[in-house]
Amino acid sequence: MNSVKIKIEGGLHTAETKERILDAAERLFAERGFEATSTRDITGAAGVNLGSVNYHFKTKQQLINTIFLRRVEPVNQRRLALLAEIERKAGHKPPTVEALVEALIRPAVPVGLDQRQGWETFLRLAGRFFCEPNRETNELIRANMDKVMSRFMKAFLRALPGLPRDELLWRLQFTLSGLHHLLLTLGNKYSMPSCPVKELSGEEVVRRMVSFAVAGIKAQRSH
Repeated sequence: MNSVKIKIEGGLHTAETKERILDAAERLFAERGFEATSTRDITGAAGVNLGSVNYHFKTKQQLINTIFLRRVEPVNQRRLALLAEIERKAGHKPPTVEALVEALIRPAVPVGLDQRQGWETFLRLAGRFFCEPNRETNELIRANMDKVMSRFMKAFLRALPGLPRDELLWRLQFTLSGLHHLLLTLGNKYSMPSCPVKELSGEEVVRRMVSFAVAGIKAQRSH
């Protein structure tokens, strides 16, 4: 009897249990917000006990941080890998703006459009990360994105030596904000005016988004 009990309790500490907790917390945080969601709400939705949450995450704040990192870190790692390959191929020459923009956009599109991975929920949750004050998570987001954007900024400034740094920052902000909104609303038929819209493949989304963003980043400055 004791061995059976130990086996059942041990199952609460598996990787599968951790993912169930993350999925439930991500959904509830997106629906209700961070403060309005209790640990008891999360354990009930995940079908686990409080001990499992404490074992995997220690605190509610660490759970919030892990939700962010499990989604964003793989995308950012892919972005940096693409950037490194672009710079390697360019050698001593500056990389093209087109290649840099694609490296920034492409890694986010396949995962963002794959509803099986739960990214639609995370994209809604991302709005709360920026709108609801949470100092620790905001610092984590800034550190994670700064690591990526500082690398891309250097590459973009090499490709566009006449563009002031502040102007480039704004244009990249517009690009990333547009990407987030696109992924969040692309599958929502009510997000566009009531006119026929061709359904796009992931590759077509990348191509059109890159073309649009490149035009904005390379645009002549208005005075």
